Amino acid sequence: MKDEPKWKDPKIGPYAKQPAGEGFGEDPINLGDDNCSPTPSHATEKRTMGRDSAKAAKKKSKFYSGFIIIVGVCFLDERVVIAKYLNFSRRSCAKNDRFQQLACIDEKRFEEMQSHNDSLLSIEQEKIRIMREKHDMEKQEKEKQEDERILAIDLDACTPAQRVYYQALQEESFEKIVARRGQRQGP
Repeated sequence: MKDEPKWKDPKIGPYAKQPAGEGFGEDPINLGDDNCSPTPSHATEKRTMGRDSAKAAKKKSKFYSGFIIIVGVCFLDERVVIAKYLNFSRRSCAKNDRFQQLACIDEKRFEEMQSHNDSLLSIEQEKIRIMREKHDMEKQEKEKQEDERILAIDLDACTPAQRVYYQALQEESFEKIVARRGQRQGP
């Protein structure tokens, strides 16, 4: 068994590693004899490409083809590059126009909202003014009714303490009436 090819040193003999690509498709037959009987020659025998070396060669060819594609892309016709730039520029201008349109729309919306809010504010202020006027009128009406009630009291039917109190209230009521009439007539 020691002479079997499996147990021989791979660095020596027909099973030594060959550089990738060599020996592919070649027949390991010695054609140098005159007898025309094909016999393998261990010294010149080349091994066929194995699975790993075939994969390596295929990977290498893919790398070079990819490299050629990348180099080809780098040297594109400048018209194509210019066309791409112009297309990009047009799209960029279109985007800027659209953003400007949106900005104008937002500005108009903001102005409309501000106008709406201003009108709501003026309406609320008007409501408050009306409510104050109503409150003041009710207050004046109550004061007027109170003054009329105080003036309608018969001082002769009251006790002396009540008479003094109601007499002072009647005098204040007269002063209020005179002041109100003065305000109505104006300066």
